[in-house]
Amino acid sequence: MLTASESRAIETAPDASPTRTPEADETARSGYRGQIPAAEPVSFGLCAARYMPARAAEETARSPAVLLVAPWGLEELSTRKFFRLLADRLAATGIASLRFDFPGTGNSLDPEPASEGLDLWRESICEAARHLRERGHDEIILIGQGLGASLALQASASLEGLAAMALLAPVVSGRSYLRELSVWAKVVDDGLNLETSERRPAEQTAIAGLVMPAAAAKELSRLKLSTINEIGKVPYLLFERPGQLGNDELAERLETAQTSLQRDPFAGYDALIAGPMSSRIGESDIETLVGWVSKQTSEYEKSTQIRVLSGFPRAETELRTPVFCETGVSFGNHHRLAGVLCEPLADPAEVCVLLFGSAYDRHSGWGRLATLTARRLAAAGIASLRFDCANVGDSPPAEGAPAQVLYATSQLDDAQAALTFLDARIGRPVVGVGRCSGAYLAFRTGLVDDRLKSLVLVNPYAFVWDERYPLDGTMRALPQSLASYRRKLLNPAIIGRALRGEMDVAQSLKNLLGKVAERAEQQLASAIGFSLLRRQEQRQVRDGFKQYQASGRRLSLVYSRGDVGTDHLTYHFGPDGERLAGLGNVTVTFIEGADHNLTPQAARDIYFDTILARARDLENAKHFR
Repeated sequence: MLTASESRAIETAPDASPTRTPEADETARSGYRGQIPAAEPVSFGLCAARYMPARAAEETARSPAVLLVAPWGLEELSTRKFFRLLADRLAATGIASLRFDFPGTGNSLDPEPASEGLDLWRESICEAARHLRERGHDEIILIGQGLGASLALQASASLEGLAAMALLAPVVSGRSYLRELSVWAKVVDDGLNLETSERRPAEQTAIAGLVMPAAAAKELSRLKLSTINEIGKVPYLLFERPGQLGNDELAERLETAQTSLQRDPFAGYDALIAGPMSSRIGESDIETLVGWVSKQTSEYEKSTQIRVLSGFPRAETELRTPVFCETGVSFGNHHRLAGVLCEPLADPAEVCVLLFGSAYDRHSGWGRLATLTARRLAAAGIASLRFDCANVGDSPPAEGAPAQVLYATSQLDDAQAALTFLDARIGRPVVGVGRCSGAYLAFRTGLVDDRLKSLVLVNPYAFVWDERYPLDGTMRALPQSLASYRRKLLNPAIIGRALRGEMDVAQSLKNLLGKVAERAEQQLASAIGFSLLRRQEQRQVRDGFKQYQASGRRLSLVYSRGDVGTDHLTYHFGPDGERLAGLGNVTVTFIEGADHNLTPQAARDIYFDTILARARDLENAKHFR
């Protein structure tokens, strides 16, 4: 279950740890020399996927490959980096892997409503296995987590070439899972400060802006793993979630199927699924999984027929609809950055959009915001690129860059690599779009690279980052606005969680006192005309906006009403940014009833309309130059 600090709408920073984490020395642990490349983008059926070949040409790859089957919802967002790290470590041992998005999730295509049940997801697992066999991997080791593990076990009897299976915290009882998911979703909604009227409908199975198809949820309510009739008769690893009921019954079912079974605790499970920003990846968990896979493959001879990582061409495969074509891409030096190029199939506009990621969310975005926005833009004739910065989602860390990348100057290299890619592939003026830390990165990128011709900045926390106070383990969370704190102080549910010890009350009080002090200093600065404490920051922010004005580039600032970013807007430019009106090239829009992540559909519509307006303005300006 999420704690308060794990469900904050404002991004939190990774904790420092006395033990080393996979992120801290990822390059060394992966066995690579130099920059790690992103996994190769592939597709099959409705599914977008990433294939990671074995590591080095001098080491002959083993013929078995690992098929990674993800969980669903917020758990999938939280574990994306975990799966990427696991794939990189497996590649270092000579084992290829494939990971994919279920239809209707991530970057995959949406199915027809009539086929939205669990059968489609189970069939996609079989399609993924067939894709691996087409690449020459006759034996498949399957690693699934959460709902993905449960669906994989259901499909195991029909998976050709299945050699072994690891079940990571599988959903043992569908009914219990749905109940827990409902509670978890309410905690997330509370953390987002969503008004009751803006939350998901009570009849939906949804979390973090992701809605499970009703047919899938209905079938899931009947799921009970211990009663499955047919399963693959292969060695199993049961990675048990701490305290989960039903593990013993599932283990008994696996043992009665005349399989070998290894049971291990999934010690880092709770920390792993805490959300994309708060997720902590346990090194011991990865070591256990890599060791178990290596043991399963030891009896197989190495094969000279399996393609290895060094020197292979970067293949690109497409997912098409009548409206758009999406291409998984890798770009930057050594193909280190992963993304998706979405292009219209008719009447392309003479502009394109670069969608900057937010925090540690993968490039499909919170609630698939980036994916769905890109496809709406394509329907309007506008191409776009969405991508992961280094050490986020599917992009490995940049060699020599810090492990903690948010607000780090190293991300400017990633942004400029994306612009260079768009130059080569599209060759049209670019509208930059970002939310929170993505808005900050877009703003800073435009100051050093005029290939960004227009900007849409959503809920930016800041325009200048003081690197004397880096995001690290000492900062659990960026503070929220005073309006958010007032709502929480009057919320009985929040009060109850505080009394039960489910909130970090001390950190919340520290943040609240910080906001009160900041507001007092802000009011004093407004009265005397300048800041006593943050004069350099004020000057840098105002100089940045003047630079955009001088270049004639338009900026659209979009804020959820009451978002913490509005405090910074007020600090620099007065209430509701009133002093920006004198610049002429800046518009400010406030969205009522929206959270920091733009979860409600009405907020997403305003977000899309703003992007479209800036794109049309830029296109018209291009024609009249």
